[in-house]
Amino acid sequence: MTYSVYQHWDPLQTCLVGRTYPPEFYQWIQNSETRNRFELLAQETEEDYQQLIKLLQGRFGVKIFRPEFPTDLNELFVEGKWVQPPTAPRDYFLMIQDRFWIPRIPNASHGWGVFYRQNKQSQWEDYVRPSDFYAAMPEHAHEIADKFNKFNIVDQAHLDAKLGFYGHVMDDIRSQGNEIVYTDLDFINGCFVSRIGKDLYFATQTYHDDKQAILQQVNQLFPTTRNHVVNSGGHGDSVYCPVTPGLIISLNDVPTYADTFPGWEVVYLPPSNYSHMQEFKHSMKRNKGRWFMPGFDQDDNLINMVDHYFDAWVGQVSETVFDVNILIVDPKNIVVSTHNDQVEAACARHGIEVHVIPFRHKYFWDCGIHCITNDLARNGNLHNFL
Repeated sequence: MTYSVYQHWDPLQTCLVGRTYPPEFYQWIQNSETRNRFELLAQETEEDYQQLIKLLQGRFGVKIFRPEFPTDLNELFVEGKWVQPPTAPRDYFLMIQDRFWIPRIPNASHGWGVFYRQNKQSQWEDYVRPSDFYAAMPEHAHEIADKFNKFNIVDQAHLDAKLGFYGHVMDDIRSQGNEIVYTDLDFINGCFVSRIGKDLYFATQTYHDDKQAILQQVNQLFPTTRNHVVNSGGHGDSVYCPVTPGLIISLNDVPTYADTFPGWEVVYLPPSNYSHMQEFKHSMKRNKGRWFMPGFDQDDNLINMVDHYFDAWVGQVSETVFDVNILIVDPKNIVVSTHNDQVEAACARHGIEVHVIPFRHKYFWDCGIHCITNDLARNGNLHNFL
């Protein structure tokens, strides 16, 4: 039977759940204390995946796919860097109605962010786009542009390796009769697009994006839907979540939804309080709050290893609010990674049960429950909600 997703609150039938490298992957790390920290990270991450799978399979009968690794993990050491493990399958593709969309190129905004972080001089300001840097720093433009072009070649090789984790999933999708569509629009994936029947919402990658240009692009690809652009400045699923018809969970810094979701209740959550949490005070000093692993601040070798080998694995977790990163199982059940009184009270008003499945290392992987899944099939038909 052909897979389809028309609304992301329809009953979930088939779903991807992420995977990270097993503990033995880290055996090459010579420092035993550092190696043990990464082995524990791998073990506990898989335990949390299994708890989520148990809920989805056991209680709701969801068919689960997992990413698969090559027999020789050394194949994932590409151009001096380890390929990011498939912890967050949401980032790479998306089922829209009955067509499966895969960007064939890496996410440019993320790529520039990683590259600039690696090459930035201490006196330089932060620039969210290459063009901004080139305009502001013309004396360095040629050098940085040349380095960035080389970076993009490696980044493409890493994306190709990442998509290889899902070859068996794509085979299954084709066997169901679905069309797989490759695109050069890097934001056609599960963390940027919300599917609400006849309406599709596309999040911007930065606050400086040309929303009208984006709208023109998506209107060409999706001529039968009403398409909207949400100025989220990054992953939409880390900024807002339409939980059910009539209810949105969102961050305080998002503009009003009166035009795009007229009459819907909007529950605003505060921005991340990461920098104010005592547990993370050292991470704000040691790595500017980019990632956190218990005990890392006592292990200089671990910090240097993340910076050198795993820099593309981590994001900027101090800016992430995981409470809006919600997996909707069906109209009456959602899954989150932590308790939140505002979210639970709002869901109770709409008759929705909130299931909490901890993802203990979300502050390292920069992933919530929505990120670590990707819904391939839901039981529903096309509706008009707006």
